[in-house]
Amino acid sequence: MIKNMTIPESLMGSSATPIKTVCVISGFALGPAGSFFKSARPLRIEIEGLRLLSPAQIKDLLHNRKSLEEIKMLIEEESNPSFIYRGKMRLDTESYRLVDVDFRSWDSDTVLKADLAEIRGGRESIWSSETAGDVVGRIETKEGVGDARGILMINQGTLSGRYTVHLDASFED
Repeated sequence: MIKNMTIPESLMGSSATPIKTVCVISGFALGPAGSFFKSARPLRIEIEGLRLLSPAQIKDLLHNRKSLEEIKMLIEEESNPSFIYRGKMRLDTESYRLVDVDFRSWDSDTVLKADLAEIRGGRESIWSSETAGDVVGRIETKEGVGDARGILMINQGTLSGRYTVHLDASFED
């Protein structure tokens, strides 16, 4: 199931970074490979895009002496915005931060590649940059025409191993 949502202004505050939920997708991971008892573990991935503005763009907007509301509107209307991505993944009962996220679409394919990092400080602070621990694995998925699957490698912890990932829905908005 995919959900696109905009974070309400009241939750963000007027000076918050423009964030867009790119996808929320669920499915299962089958594995670990080589185990006598393979199981299908529930999997949920959430990817957010943070809008990037170059210093030149900011300077131009400020030099035009526009109000903050006008600047915000111009930023939101930009036809081809650039984003950096961050995410989180939950496998069974374990949560991971997705770091060094590469998320892109072209033609009918969407690809997600990311490293998995341990979470320090509890799940409530999953988006905080201070909570990312050591890299403990990697996920790579590809969604084509009606098929979304990939691989998941976890190098440490109770769920360590190699998994085959099957996703329930398309990445498309």
